[in-house]
Amino acid sequence: MNKTHLLSLLAISVLLGSCEPDEELSEYDCEEWTTACADSSIVVDPLKSNRKVLIIGIDGFRADAMQDTITPFLFSLAQSPNTYYTNQNHVQSLTFSGPNWSSLCTGVDFCKHMVTTNGFGDNHLVEYPHFFQYIEQANSSKNTVSVVNWTPINTHLSSPFADYSPTESITDHDVFLITNNLLLQGVPLNPDILFLQFDELDGAGHSYGFHPNVPEYRATLNTLDAYIDSIYSIIEAKRSNGEEWLFCVISDHGGDGKGHSGKYDNEHVKHTIMFMNAPLESFKHWHTSSQTDLAPTVLDYLGIESAEFNCKTDGISVLQ
Repeated sequence: MNKTHLLSLLAISVLLGSCEPDEELSEYDCEEWTTACADSSIVVDPLKSNRKVLIIGIDGFRADAMQDTITPFLFSLAQSPNTYYTNQNHVQSLTFSGPNWSSLCTGVDFCKHMVTTNGFGDNHLVEYPHFFQYIEQANSSKNTVSVVNWTPINTHLSSPFADYSPTESITDHDVFLITNNLLLQGVPLNPDILFLQFDELDGAGHSYGFHPNVPEYRATLNTLDAYIDSIYSIIEAKRSNGEEWLFCVISDHGGDGKGHSGKYDNEHVKHTIMFMNAPLESFKHWHTSSQTDLAPTVLDYLGIESAEFNCKTDGISVLQ
């Protein structure tokens, strides 16, 4: 890779959906990346070719709100020996949704994908695509699905590659109902890799405050915990029937007060949660994850070795 210094830029967080701006500019320094990855070979481990993945994204999850009185299911999941869990997952230094969901989905830092606003303008997502692309390249018969409340994720990141990625505006409850239809009824298709995003916690934080003692924030997170508990039960039933699933819970950023943008020096903003759960897998519990670790972990679990992705990614798999 070649790097030449690029001048300091400015990014403005743009209001889309309930991911609101914090009325401030975020200064950042990037280096211009010219990535030459000549090898585009992909190797698939046949012993892992039937594995499946479920990723649940929760927008605006402040890590210290993960408490047994607020999120009893997630609190219990964090204690499981089959779970990698951290409440110190590093977010991108641009601490709002666009850059972070992009890094989670592409496995690269924002200085590469260049999503620096919630409007996704002037990005490099063609060069640094969603990890769905590598899955489809490895096995086009895999059903890749993305169901989100915050529609820019599907509009800009998932839709070019996903087999199903609706872009109409829906609620968190709609996301939950659609997920049940997908997993239980196979409607409109049976997902092999399923990405979900719930957005209303972020909305509660912007409206009332990002804090575990704020009733509206607590109540929203408690509802999401119940949704996740129910979804996990479905996955456990599938595991009992012989299916192998990686179950992930992630977030784009934390929050403090009624905002999060431009607050990378605030521990409640720059750190959030990350869960990875899979029976019989060993995890790098010593490793403190970052947003760019999701994509390489997913591909690793699926047994997909992409030379191009490995050349480009800034993350590592949390699997041993």
